[in-house]
Amino acid sequence: MAGWAELLRPTRAFAAPATVLVAALLAGCAAVGDGGQPARPSVRAGEFGEASCFLRRTVMDFEVLDDRNLIVFAPGRSDPYHMQVSPASSGLRHATVLAFEASSAQICGYAGDSLLVEQPGGGLQRLSVIGVYRLDGPALAGLEARFGKAVAPVQPAPQPAAGAEIGRDLGHEPQH
Repeated sequence: MAGWAELLRPTRAFAAPATVLVAALLAGCAAVGDGGQPARPSVRAGEFGEASCFLRRTVMDFEVLDDRNLIVFAPGRSDPYHMQVSPASSGLRHATVLAFEASSAQICGYAGDSLLVEQPGGGLQRLSVIGVYRLDGPALAGLEARFGKAVAPVQPAPQPAAGAEIGRDLGHEPQH
């Protein structure tokens, strides 16, 4: 089992009180599907990327999408991987610390690859990693959009364009 020194903490503060309050309010406004249950985004295996692996010790950040899906960045934010886990874990949505367990240095979604999630009441919950998919820029944007996590790109403010200046003296017409 991974020691606490190997646990991963995200570089952004996901559990700030204001963030939790906003998330709770937004969850109450979520779309409702059949049977009165909130609509849940679904993702087919490999829908957004190619099956791949990452080195577990190089993970620098993560973004939780829901109770089964997350994005891990290994070794940096320019190297995203979609990771699917089972069973679903409500604790994953509130995770501030993650750890990985595997029989090798890589996490690939093979039998024995596990994600350990710190539980609010203490202890760790073990989730099986059932898929790991390398994401490129468009795939990352599409996956985040599917889960409502997409951030609108920042548009630069329009700047006045310098145009050509034409000078003409209207008081004196040239004579031919």
